[in-house]
Amino acid sequence: MTAPNRSLALLASVFTLMGIGWVMSYSGSAFATSDGLFFAKRHGLHLMLGTLCMAAAALPHPRAYQRLAYPMYGLALLVLILVLLPGVGRRVGGSARWLDLGFLRVQGGELLKLALVFYLAMSLAKKGEKMRLFHAGIVPHIVLPGLAVLLLLAEPDLGTAFVSMSVTFVMLFIGGARTSYLLAMLLAAIPLALHAITASPYRLRRLIAFFDPWSHRQDSGYQVVESLIAMGSGQLWGSGVGHGPAKLQFLPAAHTDFVLSLIGQEWGFVGVSLILLCFVIITIAGLHTAQSQYDPFCCYLAVGITTTLVLQAVVNACVALGIVPTKGITLPFVSYGGASLLISCCMAGVLLQLSAAPPHDDS
Repeated sequence: MTAPNRSLALLASVFTLMGIGWVMSYSGSAFATSDGLFFAKRHGLHLMLGTLCMAAAALPHPRAYQRLAYPMYGLALLVLILVLLPGVGRRVGGSARWLDLGFLRVQGGELLKLALVFYLAMSLAKKGEKMRLFHAGIVPHIVLPGLAVLLLLAEPDLGTAFVSMSVTFVMLFIGGARTSYLLAMLLAAIPLALHAITASPYRLRRLIAFFDPWSHRQDSGYQVVESLIAMGSGQLWGSGVGHGPAKLQFLPAAHTDFVLSLIGQEWGFVGVSLILLCFVIITIAGLHTAQSQYDPFCCYLAVGITTTLVLQAVVNACVALGIVPTKGITLPFVSYGGASLLISCCMAGVLLQLSAAPPHDDS
């Protein structure tokens, strides 16, 4: 795939997803407020800001992002700490994930996704062959990402913690870390994950409901059941945009976490297939971009961004289909939400810059 084709494919896929997301921000929330256009207008503003962020992120040479790795990661950790402080962090739905600055609401978990990729790409490129050693290839990449994951679990934000750990694992594997070390790291993370689930009665109820959601339809299995009903009722072509009954508050978070279920109901199998096709294109273009890079940092950066965006999409789709327990992961470029959209657009901008750059440009 040539550089112009990669860039065009990425741009077309991202803007297709953003356009569908804007339509669904209205369809999924028209009855949520007295002003039926409230969320659509806000999401339209987010889309304009996101497009500007994408354009700005595509301008600098990738080496500039290498210099930003530590400052950005430090800022992400600072925000994750601040949101936990009483009176500072904004608590919604039992989780303290937002730092409200008045004119802007910052979500530490979203900022961490981008900062983590920058940090890991910089560190992997710097260590090179030392990645085969435990003290150089594994330990540094457990400490800083591990600290971030612990802060995420304290919010709690299990979904973002899972994405962060998964992206770290993939990038370490691509970076040359020994498979035995990675398997040991994976085994060591299992008790932590089990504790995070069992220590919270709410998460434990969700896990129990996941195995038999229909028996818990009126409580912890409600979202999964309604999601499956919405997804299945759309059949091939769907009921039509704006005509899906799920938006009538039958399906909670129909314009955010479960937007794919609403698309399945209103756009049918065709609409869901279009969404998945866009992410398949992003995956292919992103991996081709990584393969074409001469600079290791740029290669790892492309892999990390592609993995982060596509992994979120896969998890979101699996939740909507009842394949994995509910995690609160948004669908990139589609779900309503300013912080998620802006960070996803920044990632897309960096990937666009990498996809358009000459493959042996190490200037």
